Amino acid sequence: MVARFSRLVVKTAVWALDHFYEVGQLGRSIPVGPILIIANHPNSVMDGLVVLKIAGRSVRPLARAPLFEQPLFGHVLRGMKALPVYRPQDFPGETWKNDETFEAAVRALKLHEAVLIFPEGLSHSEARIARMKTGAARLAFEAEEAAAWKLGLRIVPVGLTYHRKHAVRGRVAAAVGRPVEVAGWREMRQRDEWGAVESLTAAMREALEQVTLNLPTREDRILIESAEALYAAEKGLEKPRTRQPLAPRLPRLQQFAQALAWLHVVDPERYQHLTSSVRTYRQRLASLGVGEGELPERFTAWSVIRYTLTHFFVLLVGLPVAALGTVAWYLPFKSPRVTLGLYRPAYEAVASMKLATALVAFPAMYAVWLAAAWLAGGLTGALATALVLPVVGIVALRWRDRWGRVREDARIFWRAVRRKELRDQLVERRRALVEEFDSVARRWQAEQRHRQPEPV
Repeated sequence: MVARFSRLVVKTAVWALDHFYEVGQLGRSIPVGPILIIANHPNSVMDGLVVLKIAGRSVRPLARAPLFEQPLFGHVLRGMKALPVYRPQDFPGETWKNDETFEAAVRALKLHEAVLIFPEGLSHSEARIARMKTGAARLAFEAEEAAAWKLGLRIVPVGLTYHRKHAVRGRVAAAVGRPVEVAGWREMRQRDEWGAVESLTAAMREALEQVTLNLPTREDRILIESAEALYAAEKGLEKPRTRQPLAPRLPRLQQFAQALAWLHVVDPERYQHLTSSVRTYRQRLASLGVGEGELPERFTAWSVIRYTLTHFFVLLVGLPVAALGTVAWYLPFKSPRVTLGLYRPAYEAVASMKLATALVAFPAMYAVWLAAAWLAGGLTGALATALVLPVVGIVALRWRDRWGRVREDARIFWRAVRRKELRDQLVERRRALVEEFDSVARRWQAEQRHRQPEPV
């Protein structure tokens, strides 16, 4: 019974993840057979759920032992058949229990299961991958040696990149990279055990860096995202004034990061000029109330009338249902704020705390409304309420999103009309910036081609 409940909690959590984040996947799929998945670790428990969602198969993660003791997260981890890791700071003098965890992970790999490990060890919000621990490499070698090097174990890197990772309706891109064949280190392992561990750990770091966004500082990430967004808008790579998924943007973000890092080394003066220009552009754009890729187009009288009539009609028709949904779900919708105020978790755990609170609050509120409907209208009332509540809740969310967008568009329209000259200046400035980006890209690509070895 406990196992079934844990599996149900996992399925519910993965379903809720789809409503919490906009999850996008790019790259390869997770292959079959014995697989050791390695992932960066920017967002606590949410990272494991994202990997589970995109994996297409069951995954057994290694997770901090204290998480197993938490009421909801413990059930999620047990439902995933997770394996506990005993850190010295959590369990002084009990790290010997990790031997049992490693043995269980080896058995799982020998049974051709997928095991997930976070080689950085700790969840963090740094702009690049942290120092990699050697546990993943040691686990991979132990599994192959236990199978006399006939297991065929592959290490699959999964890079997780978030945008507004703490927020509901944030975005995450999960990039699956090229598998690393552990058998390639067999001779080195037999010759130099520790040297092989260090070499494989370095290879895993390189594999993860290829599927993640790595920058010197968090401020650099803001700069890169701004530059990429205005470039995509100018080139028409994305529709204006629409919410763009993160996954298709990731390869461009990586290219921008690599090119600007190269420019910082070879031409620091031009790098400073370019980054300063992007910051100035962002500041002036903010005075119109829009983001880097959302510079408003020229408005015509007919487009304004059509926009106003369409959205006014939709909002007016949906208002009664949205009001009902807001009243019905107000308490669980606001409950994560209360939880965050009480527990004040670390930034990396904010999203996990929000999701955990919602997984408790929404079913509880649903049960309360069903009980009230049963008392008021019997079975018929309870069934009707069971069907209506999810519908009015979804309508309320959609109405709220549309209303927020309309308010934002109205503010942008008013500012753009009043400050037409600024808008025209920004159009020209964006075009000039993009031309400069293209110039840097051509220099960078030419040097990349020059560095490539000649074919034998």
